[in-house]
Amino acid sequence: MRPTNQRPERGSSLIVVIIIMAFMLAVGVAVLTITGVAPKLSGSVRDQEEAFNTAEAGFEAARIAIEQGLLNGTITSLQDNCLKTPTGIDLPLDAVYFRRQSDTALVESLSEGTTGVLFKDHPFIKTTSGSDDLTRTYTVFLIDDEAGAAVSDPTDVLLISIGVIRSGSQILSTSRLEVLLGLESGGSTP
Repeated sequence: MRPTNQRPERGSSLIVVIIIMAFMLAVGVAVLTITGVAPKLSGSVRDQEEAFNTAEAGFEAARIAIEQGLLNGTITSLQDNCLKTPTGIDLPLDAVYFRRQSDTALVESLSEGTTGVLFKDHPFIKTTSGSDDLTRTYTVFLIDDEAGAAVSDPTDVLLISIGVIRSGSQILSTSRLEVLLGLESGGSTP
């Protein structure tokens, strides 16, 4: 005969302990995953901010260069200094239209010295040793904003500045600024 004070639920406390341990393991794995993703996410945000700052620096450098060119006479018309190659880059219905291309594809397709390209992979900052830091560069070019239209305004163009952040040869982040530049009717400065 069995004593009546013994419980038939032997081992139930083991099941409860296993369930609690599984829950704690799941929480631990989730915490490790979150803490592993956060630095990558913050690094990506930082790269994006640096790319934007680099693009802004490119815009400012181009604005100064255009203003100086207008003042000293080396630039007489904004329209004559717009990017025309590759053919169709300024035509919205064309496959190579600049807004259909990624920043990376645009930067890789442009060449220094091409009409319309003001700066190509120009370094934004210097290293501590004084050499150019090629991990932060900008490319700036002008586009005719009315190309292919029936009516064209020769007093304004789009200035495109693309900031690029690299690690070695790998592009980590890009940022593109598009700014409409126009000549005032009474003056010759943008």
